[in-house]
Amino acid sequence: MFQVKAHVLLKEQIAPGIYTLRFFCREIASRAKPGQFIHVKCGENRNFILRRPFSIHRILGPDTFEILFKVVGKGTSCLAQLHPHEILDIIGPMGNGFTIDDGLKSTILVAGGMGIAPLVSLIEEIDLQRIRLYILQGAATRERLLYFMYLKRIARKIFLATEDGSIGHKGLVTDLLHVAIKECKPDCIYACGPEEMLKEVAEISSEFEIPAQVSMERRMGCGIGACLSCVCETRDGYKRVCVDGPVFDATEIVW
Repeated sequence: MFQVKAHVLLKEQIAPGIYTLRFFCREIASRAKPGQFIHVKCGENRNFILRRPFSIHRILGPDTFEILFKVVGKGTSCLAQLHPHEILDIIGPMGNGFTIDDGLKSTILVAGGMGIAPLVSLIEEIDLQRIRLYILQGAATRERLLYFMYLKRIARKIFLATEDGSIGHKGLVTDLLHVAIKECKPDCIYACGPEEMLKEVAEISSEFEIPAQVSMERRMGCGIGACLSCVCETRDGYKRVCVDGPVFDATEIVW
């Protein structure tokens, strides 16, 4: 884990209010793993005393990585105003990421809304390892299905769900999981999205006796496990999402 001054290489708006930021930072990019995150100092005044956590979205080489974020408050609004060549104070890589077991042959990834953020780097690593990949992606509308065409080219098959029915199944992405498991026969499942979605993924994967890893989200104060603001309940007691996660075995969480 390093605290560094990272250079912004590129900012791109990929949907209304949703951006990617690309950083040049060898210390973090060369060590980052899918599922880990960085802690970002978004500004200099008292509105930014606390850093903001962002999943490592893509690892683009030994010195370059990206985050994906949605503008929801002062911190993300500040990031949306950045320009190339500006510098941010960031800490990372932080937390425990996803595990790809030796011998893995087939997997399903379940992404709900902005839950796609930590999964793209995992998808790209799975693709490099030539593991059969099936994706379940859900969002409120067709326009919110981020990276749909890109993911469609990588996955053996992609199952879509939108709440308004503008594309794919009308409803929740987990409505499709039973069918996808029976058709794709995965060795494991990875998921990130709203907590209710993760709970259902955990229940369905347990029903089929398939291992599942879920990326949890919590508000974080310090990011190093000291403030205890990000705890979640597990079968072994309360754990800190920032240092014990954010990725957990789905059976470990008390939903």
